[in-house]
Amino acid sequence: MDWQIPLLVSAVTFAAFLIFRVRPAVTPRARATAAALTGAKKRIEEAKDDAARAIALADAADACAALGRTNGAVGYYLRALRSDPRSTRIVERTAAGLARRPGALERLMWRHLAVHSWEGEHRDAALASLRALAGVYAGRRRHRLRAEAIAHALAALDAERSGG
Repeated sequence: MDWQIPLLVSAVTFAAFLIFRVRPAVTPRARATAAALTGAKKRIEEAKDDAARAIALADAADACAALGRTNGAVGYYLRALRSDPRSTRIVERTAAGLARRPGALERLMWRHLAVHSWEGEHRDAALASLRALAGVYAGRRRHRLRAEAIAHALAALDAERSGG
């Protein structure tokens, strides 16, 4: 009898954990989000140009983020940033979608900044990426130097934009 009570407690705990993990898939809002993900996947395949593909990829990433599928969201956001690297809207959606995952957001923004130039048609997207990084580093004492470096980069790019 001594070993049966802990076994029962652990079985009930495990069952509660499984119900909690499956719970998002059975709520009406989660079903609607899953349907939106399916629709976005179809639009990705049917996209005629990179801009439309990037929007569909961002929609799929937003749905994955809402469903708690962080790895899927990161993958879709990365593909969206590659499809249309000049789009500030895609960068802003990435920052909003991964706001709860600052490590993943930081990696994506640095990757985006490293791959594309910060000049010409990529300038606004680079500024949006830097602002997203500034948001990640803001208020974290551990990353104070990074936050200051990003602030200096933003100030330099804004001063250059205004012609001064």
